[in-house]
Amino acid sequence: MHLRRANIIRFAIGAVICAFIAPAIWSWLNNRAVTLRSGHAYHLVSGSMNGWKAFGGAWEIVDGGIHNNSDDRGAKLLTGSTNWTNYTLQADIRFDSDNGDMGVIVRSSEEEEGVDAYEGYYAGLRTTDGTLVIGRADYGWMEARPISMPGGISDSNWYRLTVTSYECQIAAEAQNLTTLQKAWIVLEEHPCIESGRIGLRSLSTGGTWRNISVTPAGLQDYLRIRQHVDAISEPEFPKREADYNRIFPTLPSTTPDSEPPATLFEPFIQQTHIGDLLSLPRNAEKEVVIRGVVTLTSPDLYIQDSTGGILVTHSTTPILNVGDVVEVHGRVQPGFGGALIKSDTIRLLWFSTPEPSIAITPSQAASGIYDARFVEIEGRLIRSEVSNGGNQIFYITDGIQTFQAINMYRTGESHRKFESNSFLRIRGICTLSQAYTQGLTPFVVLLPSSDDIQLLADPPWWTPMHESFLFAGVLFIILIIQLLHFRFQRWKSDALTRERERVAHEIHDTMAQGFAGIGYQIQGIRKTVMHSPRLDVQHISDQLGLAYQAVRSCHQEASRTIAMLSNASPSIQENLLGTFSEAAHRIAGDQIRIITHVDGNPVPLRLRIANAVMQIGQEAITNAVSHSAPTELTISLRYEDHCVELIVRDNGQGFDSTQVQAGLGILSMQKRARDIGGILRISSTVGNGTEVYLRVGLHSQSITGRIVKMLKDRTRSHK
Repeated sequence: MHLRRANIIRFAIGAVICAFIAPAIWSWLNNRAVTLRSGHAYHLVSGSMNGWKAFGGAWEIVDGGIHNNSDDRGAKLLTGSTNWTNYTLQADIRFDSDNGDMGVIVRSSEEEEGVDAYEGYYAGLRTTDGTLVIGRADYGWMEARPISMPGGISDSNWYRLTVTSYECQIAAEAQNLTTLQKAWIVLEEHPCIESGRIGLRSLSTGGTWRNISVTPAGLQDYLRIRQHVDAISEPEFPKREADYNRIFPTLPSTTPDSEPPATLFEPFIQQTHIGDLLSLPRNAEKEVVIRGVVTLTSPDLYIQDSTGGILVTHSTTPILNVGDVVEVHGRVQPGFGGALIKSDTIRLLWFSTPEPSIAITPSQAASGIYDARFVEIEGRLIRSEVSNGGNQIFYITDGIQTFQAINMYRTGESHRKFESNSFLRIRGICTLSQAYTQGLTPFVVLLPSSDDIQLLADPPWWTPMHESFLFAGVLFIILIIQLLHFRFQRWKSDALTRERERVAHEIHDTMAQGFAGIGYQIQGIRKTVMHSPRLDVQHISDQLGLAYQAVRSCHQEASRTIAMLSNASPSIQENLLGTFSEAAHRIAGDQIRIITHVDGNPVPLRLRIANAVMQIGQEAITNAVSHSAPTELTISLRYEDHCVELIVRDNGQGFDSTQVQAGLGILSMQKRARDIGGILRISSTVGNGTEVYLRVGLHSQSITGRIVKMLKDRTRSHK
C-alpha cells in the first residue's frame, strides 16, 4: 500500500514538472529554429512551393520562379514564421500586364483572402502611375507618398525589389534590371508591427517572382537605402493603394516637362478630382469635369477615382460596363457624406478592368467617408427578405454596427440562400442615401452582382436553440437510462424470485418429502415400541433399516441440491446412466428387465442440467413402473455435439395421450424441462407402451436468451 502511494506521488510530481517544463522547452526549440533560420541567408528553393500558403490567386512554378496566373484583387502567397523580425527580402518581379501592381509583403500575420486582408507591410511597383509604393495593411490600407520609377514600369522588363525591415523602419529599393535605374522609399511608423512572415502579392494583374531570398538585416542594411531618400514617409489613413492623388496631386517625375493630356471638353473647365467635390459647401453648385471608373451601372450610375466616389444622374446614360473609364461634364450638388453630379454629357474614354474594393469596417462605412465608394465589408447575417420590387435585402451586423446589403442584379436571377448567423463578405457601393436606407440603417451596400456576396463561414452550431435541443436530448437519454436501470433491477428481482421458487420446489420435491417419509418411519417405530406387548426385534430392525435408507436417500438429495446451487464447481461428470439403472432396479426390483445403453461420447454436464435430467428420468421410470405394468424398460442416453438426449421407453399397456389429462408428475417433468431450456415429448398409445423423450442443450443459455425467455414467460403469465 505504501509502495503504491509512493508511486502515485512520484507520478503526480512528474506530471507537474512536465506541465511547467514542456512549454518552456517548446518555446526554446521554436526560438532556436527561428534564430538558426535568421542567422543565415535563407534562399527559397527553386521549383518548389513547399511551405507556401496561398490566399487567392492561381500560383504555380514556371521556369524556376513562382507565377500567379490570375488577376485577383489582392492575391497573396506567404511563407516563413511570425517570429521573424529584422530581415531583408529580395525578389525579381515581372508583370504579365500593364494594369495593376505587384510586390512583396513583410512582417505579415492574420492573413485572409481579400484586398489588404492581413496585418503587415507591402512594397511594390504600380503600373497605373509608374510608381514605387509602400504602405501598411490593417484590413484596410495606409499608404506613404509614392515615388515615380525612372523610365516608368513595363511588362517587358524585370525589376529587382529589395525591402529591408529594421525595427520600425521599412525601406524599399526598386531597380530596372534592363536600364539599371533605381528608386528608393522609406516608411516609418510608431508603434509598428515588429515581426511576421514574408509573402508575394499582386493586384489586378498576374506576374512572376524569381530569385527570392531573405537574409537577416542590421542597421547598415537599412542605412544603405535610407541615404538615397530625402524624407521619411508615414502611412496616411484612411486610404487605399490608389488613394494618393488627393493628398499628393503631383508626383516627382523623371520627365518634368511632360504635359498632362487635355480634357475632351471645353478647355476653360478644369478637370476635378471627385474627392475635391466632397468638401464643397452643401448649398454650392459648381460646373465640373471629372474622370472615373464605373463601379455600378444599375439602377444608378456610380463612378470613382482614386480620391472618392460619386453618384451620376443623366437622362440618357450610354451603355456602360463596370470598369469602363468615363468623363463626365455636369453640375455637382454636395450632400451629406457625399455628392451628386447632374450630368450633361457622359463620354466613354476607354475600357478597363473593374476597380478593386476597399476593405473597411461597418463603423468606417457609417462615418460617411466611403460614401459612393466600392467597398468590401464582413459581418454576420441577421436575416434576409425580398422587397416588393423583387430585390433581395440582407441585414448584416458585425456586433457593433448593423447595415443592409441590397442586390442590384437582375431580379430574374435566383436569390442566394444563406442561413441566419452565416459569416459573409460583401462587395458593393456604400451609400448613405435615404432612398435606400429608409432611416432603418446608417448605410446600405449595393451589390453589383450575385458574385459579390461570399460565404466565409457557416453559422456556428452553438446557438441557443441548438443548445436547448442538446440539453433536452441529454436529459431524455438520462431518463431512458434511468428507466432501463429500474427495469433491469426489476427483471433482476423477478429472476431472483423465480430462482427462489424453483429452489423451494426442488427442496420440497426432494428433501422435504424425504424427511416426511423418515418422520413416518420413526413414528411407526415409536408406536411399535410403546404399544406392542412383545418387542419384535426383527420387525424393529427392518423398520430402522428402512428409515436409514430414507435418511441416506435424503442426504444424497441434499448433497446433490447443494452442489447444484454452489459456484465452486461449475461442471462435473455425472454417471447418469448408472444412476438411472440403479433407480430402475430399486423401483422395479427383479420383475422388469432393465436395458441401458449410451450413444456418442459422454461429456460433463452442468449440475443444474444433470439434476433436471436425472429428476425427469426418475419420474419417467416411476410412472412406467407404477402405471404401465411393463415387462421391459429401455433407458437410452445419446450425446451429440451440442445436446444430450434421454429416452425412457417401456412395453407396457400405455394410454391415450390425447385423452388423458396430464397429472402432477408430468406437469413437474414439463416444468423442469422448461427451466433448463429443454424439449420434452411424451408419446403413448393404448397397448403399445410409452416413450418419454428429452432433449437438452449442453451449453448454458446466454444472458440475451434468458431475458427473451423471461419476457416470453412474463407475457405468457399475463395472458
